[in-house]
Amino acid sequence: MKSTKFSRKEIQLIYCGFKQDCPTGVVSADKFRELYSQFFPLGDATVFARQIFQMMDQDMDGSVSFEEFLVVMSMLSRGSIDEKLQWVFNLYDLNGEGFLTVDSMIEIGASIYEMLGKYTDPPVHEATVREHVTRIFIKMDSNADGIVTFSEFKEFCVNVSFYIYRLFIWVELFFH
Repeated sequence: MKSTKFSRKEIQLIYCGFKQDCPTGVVSADKFRELYSQFFPLGDATVFARQIFQMMDQDMDGSVSFEEFLVVMSMLSRGSIDEKLQWVFNLYDLNGEGFLTVDSMIEIGASIYEMLGKYTDPPVHEATVREHVTRIFIKMDSNADGIVTFSEFKEFCVNVSFYIYRLFIWVELFFH
């Protein structure tokens, strides 16, 4: 088994939960969508769940084994910032080309809003998603070449999180 950042005891506990939902020891795309959809009952998680499933199915055999599941959960919960950002970048890089396009980001953005449901407040329309994603894409594309590399993606994410963190500290200092 590939190394994870979980202890033996944690792996045993995770395995028990995995086997409860997936008694065969693997999860199919349909079962994954069904499980994922439980977290978003007001929306349609079909497209986003398929994209996540494809990211987890490392050997591309049409199912996610416990090992594949565990490796991703370990990385997402205990991996470095670079590992997590690379995983998210790969999620947006639908064609595996090593760069993002505005269209691939719109596709993921639309699937996220679809998953959240039509009952978001305020309601989100397709044109809103396109405008929002395009604005973010332009900010990420620091050299304005029409694609976003991992380096540009990482720089944007790190800078945005820094400003959000500073805002949070400011709010805490002045309002508490």
